[in-house]
Amino acid sequence: MGEPDREALLKASTAIEVLHTATLIHDDIVDRAETRRGLPTTMARYGRKLAVATGDYLFAESFADIAAIGDPRLVRAFAEAAEGLAAGELEQYRSNGAHVEVEAYLEHIRKKTAGLFRAACVAGGSLGGLSIRQIDALASYGQALGIAFQMSDDVMDLVGKPGLMGKGIGTDLAEGTVTLPVIFALREGDAAVIREVLATPDPAPELLEAGIEAVLATDAVARTEAWARDEVTAAIRGLGLLPPGPERDLLEFVATEVVGRDA
Repeated sequence: MGEPDREALLKASTAIEVLHTATLIHDDIVDRAETRRGLPTTMARYGRKLAVATGDYLFAESFADIAAIGDPRLVRAFAEAAEGLAAGELEQYRSNGAHVEVEAYLEHIRKKTAGLFRAACVAGGSLGGLSIRQIDALASYGQALGIAFQMSDDVMDLVGKPGLMGKGIGTDLAEGTVTLPVIFALREGDAAVIREVLATPDPAPELLEAGIEAVLATDAVARTEAWARDEVTAAIRGLGLLPPGPERDLLEFVATEVVGRDA
């Protein structure tokens, strides 16, 4: 969007993806995950020490690419995103298996998921030479889109298709991660069995299935998807400040595809 320098745009795009990959490698280490996108994780294939070193290296590579562009706004946007990612992971670790309020959940996903979407949008707007008001609109779009994406991801953990997701159903629940549908279900469903799953390290398949069924017996999934659609609406609303064209149309299309996806 706008008139970006192609080389700078490629560096920023690469930096976003490399930063994202670094966080996934570290997430898999923390979660002791065996698969990612249907393939063995870096840790599963090469061991914990090499996985840690690889994640650290990719973090450094990401910021090297951003620094090479020479735009302080991008460095700041990436630094804030990286800080939020780390803070979000720490908050999730502290809250695993514990009682989590909706606002705490929202703060967590703003940092851990939406921050990276926001940084990508700020980078694109800044490199394209858009106005501060338009860059702010892109930032708001990215944040709302990231929130909607994470809420949809939380739903997929309970009702998704394992072959498409590259992971099993109920992975978050089994790891003690309290997502929005779980928060809703704890208030209106069989809270005892859900809490038992959250509190049990590596729960047996039968217990995990009972926990999933307890969540699905409520309207938690429908409420979560409705909230995600509201975030999508908010994201699209802000695009009106951007110059019309295929780029804006594509941003709107991406937003409409977030909720209800299979993978």
